[in-house]
Amino acid sequence: MTVTRRTFGIAAAGILLGPIAAPYIRKASAAGSTIRIGVVNSMSGGLAAYAQEGQPAFEYVIKKINDAGGIKSKGGAKIELIQADDTSQPARTAAEARRLITEEKVHLLTGTILSAQMLALTPVLDELKMPTLSVWAGGSHSNYMFTLGYPYDRGYAQTIHDFVVFLRDANKFNIKTAVMGYSNYEAGQQVNQFLTQRLKASGIEITGEAPLDTRAQDQTAAMIRIRSLKPDIVVGLVTPRDGILLHQARYNLNYHGSIFCGGTGGYSDLSLWKDLGPEIGKAVLTKNLYGMTGFSPGAKIDSMQKIIAELRDVAKLDKIGQGAIQYAQAARVLQQTLENAASLERDALLDSFKNVHIPFGDPNLYISKPKGLQFADDRLLKDGSAMFIQWTPEQEQQVIFPKEFAQTAPRPRA
Repeated sequence: MTVTRRTFGIAAAGILLGPIAAPYIRKASAAGSTIRIGVVNSMSGGLAAYAQEGQPAFEYVIKKINDAGGIKSKGGAKIELIQADDTSQPARTAAEARRLITEEKVHLLTGTILSAQMLALTPVLDELKMPTLSVWAGGSHSNYMFTLGYPYDRGYAQTIHDFVVFLRDANKFNIKTAVMGYSNYEAGQQVNQFLTQRLKASGIEITGEAPLDTRAQDQTAAMIRIRSLKPDIVVGLVTPRDGILLHQARYNLNYHGSIFCGGTGGYSDLSLWKDLGPEIGKAVLTKNLYGMTGFSPGAKIDSMQKIIAELRDVAKLDKIGQGAIQYAQAARVLQQTLENAASLERDALLDSFKNVHIPFGDPNLYISKPKGLQFADDRLLKDGSAMFIQWTPEQEQQVIFPKEFAQTAPRPRA
């Protein structure tokens, strides 16, 4: 593999940006015919954790596909990756995508593409009609974008709601009131709207909100508000950074009166213990806290356990968390899309995305989808469900929901 650098100017949607560093591009060399896939990742900036963990797993699975004969329905064509770093800036996501499409002549696009980046990218995809797979976006505003991210409603909101009801009804937790504690950006707001409706319909009284300012350096004010409202449970979508600040504030205030329940990274990322330190981690992560996730090392899913072992023992990856598994899954979705497409024309690739199906039990299904992996008419996953975990003092996770994948029952409320 070789790495080259290029300079380029950006003019996206009539907006003139300031000086920007040259993009990072990696090309996977391949003999003979190739299928070019553009990868717009956030390898630097505030969102870098997602891609830095996921990209090595993605490259490993793509190489494995190439080494096994490439895309057989296309004469054994090899997949060539052309990558660019958007530095976690949505405007740059759009500019890099335009360059990959018009200059690099890629057949498909993929990459981290979180919700804010998805919104910035949508006009480019609609204009250039480029089939795209997002690894993480929770919504899709373009007819050309499919996503493996959790849908706001049937993904995040439904899973969190179902788990709260599971705690209350199946495990006899006293849960009558809730405060909506969520990262205050587009995805968090959307999830909050759907989740509030679902909780109310199930008889949970919403006594207030504690939105987390994503630019804040401290979440003590939000934590003080939660403490003053004294809810039975605090729920919402929380980013890794906001989660760290919220847990630190909870520790500093020594507050354990409420259950904290949410997803995904702010509650379940494997890096939380390292970022918080063992003292804070043990004090807050193991007490009245449950995290939503699509991946956990102990989940009772055979295909997930096998890819974990392969990434660890064969690929020799140091970091194998939700990001690595999500990217490995993206590689398999792209493989099936390319294999089943009638041609490499954009319309054919778009139709092939619509027909992707990796059933539960398939060795190439790495994420926790009891109904398998398929895209609905809105280009989001039909099965948007996830798991819930609890942390142990040994810094390990135990899956507690749903019952198909659970290792143990939820720890009693402290």
